[in-house]
Amino acid sequence: MRKHFSLLPLAMLVTTAVYAENLEIINVVSENTGAKSKTNVITTESINRSTETELKGLLKDEPAINFGGGRGTSQWFTIRGMGQDQVDVKVDDAYTDAQLFHHQGRFMFDPALFKKVSVQKGTGSASAGIGATSGAIVAETVSAKDLLKEGQDIGFKVNAGVSSNKGWSKGATVYSRAQAMDVLLSGNWVNESDYKGGHNFRNLEGGTKVQNSALHQRGLLAKVGVDITEDQRIELSHRQERHYGVRALREEFDFSQDWLTAREQNGNPPTLTREQRANGYTLSREGNTWYVLDRNGNKIINTANNAPRYRITTNDTSKIEWIGKNMGFISNAKANVWRSVISREEPSERSRTRLIANGANLNLDSPIGESHLIKYGVNYRDQEGKPNSLTVQNGIQMKTQKKREVGVYAEGIWGLGAFTLTTGLRYDHFNFHAMDGSKSNKGSVNPSVGLIYEVTNDLSFNTSLNYATRSPRFFEVMLSSGATRGRTAVYSIANNIKPERSRNAEVGFNYKLADSLSLNGSYFWQTIQDTHAFTQIRPGYYEIQNAGKLRNHGYELGAAYKYEGLTLRAGVAYSKPELNGRTVDSTVTAIPIGRTWTTGVSYHFEQPDVEIGWKGRFVQHTSYDSTTQNRGGGATTTKRPGYGVNDFYITWKPVESVNINLALNNAFNKYYRSHSQRAGVSTLPEPGRDVRLSVNYTF
Repeated sequence: MRKHFSLLPLAMLVTTAVYAENLEIINVVSENTGAKSKTNVITTESINRSTETELKGLLKDEPAINFGGGRGTSQWFTIRGMGQDQVDVKVDDAYTDAQLFHHQGRFMFDPALFKKVSVQKGTGSASAGIGATSGAIVAETVSAKDLLKEGQDIGFKVNAGVSSNKGWSKGATVYSRAQAMDVLLSGNWVNESDYKGGHNFRNLEGGTKVQNSALHQRGLLAKVGVDITEDQRIELSHRQERHYGVRALREEFDFSQDWLTAREQNGNPPTLTREQRANGYTLSREGNTWYVLDRNGNKIINTANNAPRYRITTNDTSKIEWIGKNMGFISNAKANVWRSVISREEPSERSRTRLIANGANLNLDSPIGESHLIKYGVNYRDQEGKPNSLTVQNGIQMKTQKKREVGVYAEGIWGLGAFTLTTGLRYDHFNFHAMDGSKSNKGSVNPSVGLIYEVTNDLSFNTSLNYATRSPRFFEVMLSSGATRGRTAVYSIANNIKPERSRNAEVGFNYKLADSLSLNGSYFWQTIQDTHAFTQIRPGYYEIQNAGKLRNHGYELGAAYKYEGLTLRAGVAYSKPELNGRTVDSTVTAIPIGRTWTTGVSYHFEQPDVEIGWKGRFVQHTSYDSTTQNRGGGATTTKRPGYGVNDFYITWKPVESVNINLALNNAFNKYYRSHSQRAGVSTLPEPGRDVRLSVNYTF
């Protein structure tokens, strides 16, 4: 039996795999058993042959993942219907679970800086890290060693792109090595103007552009690596991703599509603000709605309520990492320490909100005999939320929210002939300090087990049962001063609170016939006990408590056929999360997406090196009971219409070092809104037809 144990952990990803267009399928051979598994991975090559400038574009062909509208920080994403409070974006082992503002997305991502992006779905095994309850997008940044060719000591890469929505991108990377040292410097800039919203979209001014959708993006990466010995390496890196421009206060809404209204107060007619009265505004009632009119008696576009202003959102992450192998009992080792500072700045308001996180990871692999592997390690993360200011409430000085988490794990991968068994045990402990000084801490033990049965070299079945916990999340940092709009708003924590505990059972299969046909599928059942929610305990005071049980179930199926240069691909995903027996309608927790199909047809010519293709994404309509008052919604039943989007593309590689890419996205100019965004007419729609051209050159 062969003993390349470094490949074994990838075998466990078989239960999360769904075939998707533009996601390179990697066949990983588990060397101790010969079991083959598949995992979805976006590589540097697939990024080079794409016109996309954001994560949403790269993953839009994965049916189990759904991204919200707009660009950058206006987006939410879901995995199997689970929202941004339940899933993570992990970059080089660094990640946070807090949000700055509930009207702003929780992740920033520049594909130009990365060499590999993979998707984890469902509850993770023992080695998946802290809070692995509902999946994650896991990314690894590029280094000089990844780009340098054999015998090359210095290299350059430049890229540029344009779009018909008056957008452009540019970037440059330089990388080099000298003896044992290698260095990489990379910068990428994206400028996107307000985009058009698809067929028949009109704002209240009669235009076709979605206001407040423009965004500037900047990504910077610096890395220095040293090969201490043939088996040991140390690497220091810093990554900065920045989104900036004039953005709405509530980024996921475009209130320029609505008229300015006023709300009744406890059944009494609304009143105008002092500023509105000074401007000569009046109120007019139509049915159950009160409209604010200007001094001429005309309705007013609701831009003022969304306060567009210049904003800068930045993620600075630094990391030092050591990698070792072939150290006797330990075959592979990785240790890192990282620090992340996420900030939200509004210069005109002299406002700055920060989330500071520090963490460390130690991951070790040890072979046991010829067919077994033990994975074990420690994870640590410390987070602190710093609002722009802190107030005094009832004589108590509010403090910054803090949370410390520590986890230890052990996971065994056992080769048993035609079977590969995975067993794991994880212990996590959290210590939470709320803004009013209240504290809570709790530890939990979570087991996991998985089994792959290789019937033949081409057919395998898999099953898994994983448990994981997630600690309470901060109240959104921007509003955690202790007062909101001049009123007391203190968010505390129950001292007996339990972490959310997820249980995920899954079964699946993988089949491959003669390197031409592949089929795969999975069915999952997920339960999250003791979900968290803030409950008002007295006027102005809220407490995070255990609020109920979240259930989710669904399936994923994928198929691919390849003959010479022709490739046909199709996938479907379905999930239905429910909280306490009711359909969930929270984009930060979970939301029904609607059955989603992805399809693709492509043909690759050898000479010239050209690929032409079509991709489709078709989302079924869905509906759910409204438990929250979403702007533009609020009905007893919220209905989300289905939609279909078609993209066409051509990639040309005239020489080995050049990629020329042309894409026609949303070719039929569909006007639609993503299901993972809030309901209602005020939600940002997706872009309409967009022609994109990009070129990258490596030398």
